Amino acid sequence: MQTNDPLYGIKLAQILTDLQTKHSWKEMGDKLGIKCFLNNPTQKSCLKFLRQTPWARSRVEILYLKTFCSKHPETTKLIRSILAAQDNTQNAPIEKKPKKTSVIKSNDGFQWAKMNNK
Repeated sequence: MQTNDPLYGIKLAQILTDLQTKHSWKEMGDKLGIKCFLNNPTQKSCLKFLRQTPWARSRVEILYLKTFCSKHPETTKLIRSILAAQDNTQNAPIEKKPKKTSVIKSNDGFQWAKMNNK
């Protein structure tokens, strides 16, 4: 099965290796605004961070596409879809938990209700 996705079949480790040979760790950190490339970076630590942080991974994938796949006809469409997916996750409503109430007792037996922010 053939796909039009330029990232199809390319693992994150390969993307990071290719980018690191083209750009230095410091240059990638400055371009992308990701601190894991600036503070004593290793391949293993950067991969762990990128796998746990979707916004950072999407920035790395976009840099890879712009660097190595700029002539591929589907690249701009893929970049737009990555950015749209990133916007959707950032704009998703945050589920708020109801606040727990506790009671504060005074010396005369009167009770005040208090809202805890836990």
